[in-house]
Amino acid sequence: MYTSLLGKRPVRIKVILFAAVLPVVLAFFACETGSDPDSTLPLAGPRSIQVTARDQALVLQWTKVAPAQGVIPSYEVYYGTTVDTRSVIKWGEVQSNTSQLVTATITELTNHQTYYVWVKAIYAGLGQSDFSPTEYSIPIPTPGTPGTLTITPGEQMLEVTWMAVEDAFTYEVYYQAAGSDGIPPAETAETMLTVSEAGVVILGLTNDTDYTIWVRARNTAGDSPAYSKGTGTPHVAASGPASAPSKPTVIPGDGKLTLTWNQVPGVPGYKLYYGTEDTFSTATEFPQTIPASSPIVSAELTGLTNGTLYYVWVKSWNSKGTSAAASPPESGTPLAKAAIDFSNLRFELGRATAEYIFAQDLPPSVFFPEGRPNTDRLTRVQETALGNLFTDGAAWYIRKQYPEENIDFVFLNGGYIDNGLPRGTITVGSISGIVQPDSRNAQFMLLTLTGAELKKFFNDTEGKIENIEPGDVSGVAHSGRGGPPNTKFFGMVSKEVRYTLRYYTPPELPNPPTEIEDAEPYQHGFIDTDALTLNGQAIVDNQDYRICTTNELASGEYFVQLVTGKDKKVIPTPFWHGVVEYISDQGMVTPKLDGRIKVEGGVPLPAPWVPGTLIKP
Repeated sequence: MYTSLLGKRPVRIKVILFAAVLPVVLAFFACETGSDPDSTLPLAGPRSIQVTARDQALVLQWTKVAPAQGVIPSYEVYYGTTVDTRSVIKWGEVQSNTSQLVTATITELTNHQTYYVWVKAIYAGLGQSDFSPTEYSIPIPTPGTPGTLTITPGEQMLEVTWMAVEDAFTYEVYYQAAGSDGIPPAETAETMLTVSEAGVVILGLTNDTDYTIWVRARNTAGDSPAYSKGTGTPHVAASGPASAPSKPTVIPGDGKLTLTWNQVPGVPGYKLYYGTEDTFSTATEFPQTIPASSPIVSAELTGLTNGTLYYVWVKSWNSKGTSAAASPPESGTPLAKAAIDFSNLRFELGRATAEYIFAQDLPPSVFFPEGRPNTDRLTRVQETALGNLFTDGAAWYIRKQYPEENIDFVFLNGGYIDNGLPRGTITVGSISGIVQPDSRNAQFMLLTLTGAELKKFFNDTEGKIENIEPGDVSGVAHSGRGGPPNTKFFGMVSKEVRYTLRYYTPPELPNPPTEIEDAEPYQHGFIDTDALTLNGQAIVDNQDYRICTTNELASGEYFVQLVTGKDKKVIPTPFWHGVVEYISDQGMVTPKLDGRIKVEGGVPLPAPWVPGTLIKP
């Protein structure tokens, strides 16, 4: 029996009450560098708030607004247990600071109680803004430790399950071959999986080798106090699988059927069959083998004809063959979905199986002796499930709508994402609210780079930026931690790209802890050129590559400063609309990290960051 993470746990749903298209006059107030407004215009307030659940607390974060008539605003924070602003409680006032972000933490709240939050900008002598758009969230405690692991071996695989933990958003699964001393391995992507269900299938292991498995639960309040631990040994299959899967569930889509079924213990893969008659002997075998990946396996049958009834079957598979019997048949009729109403923020697109975490506490370091409570947005410093959702979704959209463009990968700046995605129903407003307000109108841009230019974009090997050592990641805009003229954002890439970013190892935290002003080890480092690959291959200097990004990025220093680009083409569709189309097509999305960007060294980050050994000369 598999226990799914679909039971009791808090759900945060975001309500966007501000229209996605704002009056033009407010554009002047969107950033700190805007000009002073005319006194007759409304006073601007925060246009979006990020809310992160903590234990008996909520952390609010927003981008500060521009001064009005030279007056730098402070901010008033409000909260309540209803959406009615007439019954709000004033939490307190927050002063502006040198950071572009303003943070407030509302404490002494009740866990599992829904709280609504607002912020106003206060201009001394001038007045105040209206309430910000409404957000709400639910404080939660840190999750408990997962229960005893049940480990079932199979061919080059281990199937691991455990009892679901209340309040867990996701689970981190670590594994290592024999010889472990009981401590989880270095948290690299090869030995870490992030899952939302209470179970996982680990594939690609070595038969007859003992493995140790560790599992911990996670939410935005923190990690479980300990790991659960177990061992298992994959083994060579003696024969084909004995058991067939149960009848699959079929969900119709546009030109496709999505199938889900329960994992058969010890089975590493499955074969699909389909036909227009309820007769297995005449069915067509789908060419791809579907790997097991979780207690609930899913697959898509694509290239089908809308309006035609299809019957489907599933067989268990291993290297010795398939199961003698197929699953009972199920049927479905592919149908095109209704057009998405982008003007309706409540238009439902699908469901997220778990929270897409946007921000998280960072551990202590020499630069932040007491840690850093969620002010470091994870999309700006490392690979995230949110970044993967947006880049992979955009890649799917362009390949579906513009296959002739033959794009190689998608690049997007981490600052484009400005909020998290809660578990549960996803709406047009959910995705619109994630996007940084000033970037909501950014459109798709396609451009071509040579391999040599592409290498310079990822790694400034020539040292074109003054006073930056050749090869230093501070010389390229996507490094995330470089100083001027760097734009201080982190690059998000679609799944075709892989690379390792190595920062210099910072000094140890002193005792007693004191903040170190010199942040050089955090700002400088190198991309491992041997690890920079596209579709598993090294980048070729004289080969052309087609890149998908936004017109906002392609016209800025992100590309122009280091590369020229050619064959530029603007697709007049907002970038986030493509992500919406992808989610609608999938129907259900799950947070995933796959190790496309590995970060080593520098300031400690949440997993899969690993300590680095790169020492600055």
